[in-house]
Amino acid sequence: FLTIRESLNSMRQTDWGRVITIASIAGVRGLKGGAAYSASKHGMIGLTRSLAEDFLGTNYTFNAICPGFIATDITAGKLTDEMRAQVLAGIPMGRAGTADDVAGCALFLASDLSSYCTGTEVDVNGGSLIH
Repeated sequence: FLTIRESLNSMRQTDWGRVITIASIAGVRGLKGGAAYSASKHGMIGLTRSLAEDFLGTNYTFNAICPGFIATDITAGKLTDEMRAQVLAGIPMGRAGTADDVAGCALFLASDLSSYCTGTEVDVNGGSLIH
């Protein structure tokens, strides 16, 4: 919230801007055993949608990226081989996402190519229908 608030000052000076928040598919679908995490991500999505409504008709867009399972050093250290296999079995593309997958989505949302996208969340999850 504070970062977005400060960014709006700069955006007002240029009359253009893109705000991209990072939420999670847990913010859309919930996460068993992760109520606090899911609530925080629901909040991020709500903030993003509300700001999009507040600034309709401007050259500003507000969108959330909702990653699914992304392979990172943190996820590598927390999952057993069995757990990793179970997670991957639920991803139709058959692989974990990467930081580059999330970055590609962010680059699109930051560009003029996404000028008609605002107030939405983009799932970056390899086609997963469940978390």
